[in-house]
Amino acid sequence: MKEFDDLKLIYDERLVTGDELRGRPHAARMTLEQLLPLLISPDSGKSLVKLDGHLTDGDNDYPVVEGLPVLYPAPVAEALLSGGVPLVYHEDAFQQYFLLNQIKQRGEINAAPSNLHYQRHLYRMSEFLQECRGTVLDVGCDDIEVSASLFPDNCQYVGLDPFSTKRSQFRIIGCGEFLPLHDDSIDNVVLNTSLDHILDFHKAIEEAHRVLKPGKFLWLCTLIWLKNAALQHDSVHFHHFRNYEIEGAFQEFDFKEVIRKEYSHKDETHRYGLYLCAQKTKG
Repeated sequence: MKEFDDLKLIYDERLVTGDELRGRPHAARMTLEQLLPLLISPDSGKSLVKLDGHLTDGDNDYPVVEGLPVLYPAPVAEALLSGGVPLVYHEDAFQQYFLLNQIKQRGEINAAPSNLHYQRHLYRMSEFLQECRGTVLDVGCDDIEVSASLFPDNCQYVGLDPFSTKRSQFRIIGCGEFLPLHDDSIDNVVLNTSLDHILDFHKAIEEAHRVLKPGKFLWLCTLIWLKNAALQHDSVHFHHFRNYEIEGAFQEFDFKEVIRKEYSHKDETHRYGLYLCAQKTKG
């Protein structure tokens, strides 16, 4: 394992605020009508059509709540829409899985917009994404107005998030383990500090690979832990990634790594920020 002193870390103190990002030219946000040809049922994989205020594949119906398509898998969709999976033991593995996710995401999971380290991350991510082109699926998008502003103005952006607290901002309500998009349908998938919130992160990367067009790109930002990585004091993340976990996850698929940057994080010696872009192999 690399020691901290052996890493060629970038010590970049530049920052940008969310307000500054929103004032720059940035990606256009896709509408439901523009997105509809790409959407599939998270259960059957069939194409979706809009009918009487909901989406359907002919067998499964998915609501559109205040303009937002809710594309959770059917076995948990009703529970999640009505307040969540009950906090009791479930023998059904599907219910168990979503209950675990639900518990982890109860608290505040994001840094405040005024946080200095968050603003440094915004600058780094916006610089990292300058070569991004085409359609973008942002998995774990949070605040769309800020997140879409990270991308150049030649991108077409849609966010996906399990939460719908900001319903004025169009997004897909869903989860990274069940991306409701056709195979080979999108130019970029982004996991911007969201992969460590996903219990089955291998499945999320597999899904990202599936929906990417051949030759297109997965963009990842996450923390890599060198030590002090125990999870018992962390109430919101499922993972404190070691470098070999990320490397191993990408080796499972035909990704070709094209960019990797490692940044100092809060001047700490037990973890650093990894920014990685991987290209899906053509053919």
